[in-house]
Amino acid sequence: MTILRTRGRSVLGSLMVSAVLAACGTKEQAAPPVSTLETPSSAAPTTTTTTTTVPSPPPVWRSARWGMTKDEVLAAFPGEAQRLATPADFGPPSGGSTDVAIPAYEIDGMKFRVLFGFESDALNRVHLSAVKAGVTTCSDVEKLLTEKHSAPSDRSTSQTTVRGEQIVWKRPEQTITLACTEAPSLGYRTVTLDYTAASNI
Repeated sequence: MTILRTRGRSVLGSLMVSAVLAACGTKEQAAPPVSTLETPSSAAPTTTTTTTTVPSPPPVWRSARWGMTKDEVLAAFPGEAQRLATPADFGPPSGGSTDVAIPAYEIDGMKFRVLFGFESDALNRVHLSAVKAGVTTCSDVEKLLTEKHSAPSDRSTSQTTVRGEQIVWKRPEQTITLACTEAPSLGYRTVTLDYTAASNI
């Protein structure tokens, strides 16, 4: 009898453990998998908006861009560009004057004064004039421009008491004009470089 009771208890215990395990197993299976808890496919699709910003026009000389105001030019060249107490003349052939300049700027050992020209407070001209043009200043500047912009599109010379040469690079957004004059017997030389906006051409 004792043996039967012990066997009965162990059989009964085994059955209970099996029943509990089976019940747990069905509960675990009843829980939905994590992936089915995601948003149903009937939810509204999300839309993405792409914002297009208009890129800034390319710089025409260092950080200068056509159309900049005087204040923008001053901000683009901190510690260099300044307002002049008295407007400075551009000189011949185009004339005009401005009160925004870089009094001293150096390009490969050559010193220039830079004047910024405006029409209706929009930058449309950058004028560089050599402070003291040397014998090779004109050819040195021409070489630098040719390396950057390829061969010039036009060249003309004139000869009176002074020899003059004008070299032009036409770009889609601007015209660059290098003007050199000299009278070697008098020790007179000038070199100017003019960047003008395409609308001024």
